Amino acid sequence: MSAVKTALAAVVLSTVALTACGTTSGVHGGAAMTDVERSDPEATLRTRPSFEDAQQQFRAAVQDWAAQIASMSPGLTWRVKEDSWGGCTGEYADTPGVHAYIYVVFGGPIPDAAWPSALDVVRRGAAQLGATDVTTAVDRPGDHDVIFSGNDGITVEFGTKAAGVLSAKSDCRLWKVDTPGA
Repeated sequence: MSAVKTALAAVVLSTVALTACGTTSGVHGGAAMTDVERSDPEATLRTRPSFEDAQQQFRAAVQDWAAQIASMSPGLTWRVKEDSWGGCTGEYADTPGVHAYIYVVFGGPIPDAAWPSALDVVRRGAAQLGATDVTTAVDRPGDHDVIFSGNDGITVEFGTKAAGVLSAKSDCRLWKVDTPGA
């Protein structure tokens, strides 16, 4: 009978321990979210680096990827078509949070011979930004469109047809003046 009680106690303690841990996500570095953060999306945003930090990180990443991709095809050029920000949606819609957005256009299509290597550059880079879920919208000769997504709206899109395009949108962030210690 004591073995049954010991086993039951272990199950109860395990359940209590797991329940007490709460949920985790990448935005907290694996730390459990508090009840305040769960009920207050702005509190979650205050735990993240600023919008300006995200904008700098995403801008540098996309420009680096574009330069690497252009180097794979002689004569291929690229330019930033949009470098902006927008309001957040979903659970952050009623916060002052914003996301960074950068959009690059290439001077022509990404050649099929270079596509696998170019896609690998973007795949590795997107993963470093937290976008690891992959959706292939189109994949046929001369026409490709792949979307990488991650938590809280992080999105990287890369495609080619008449011209190559590459964009990235960060997760929701607060302006530096709205973050603790500003």
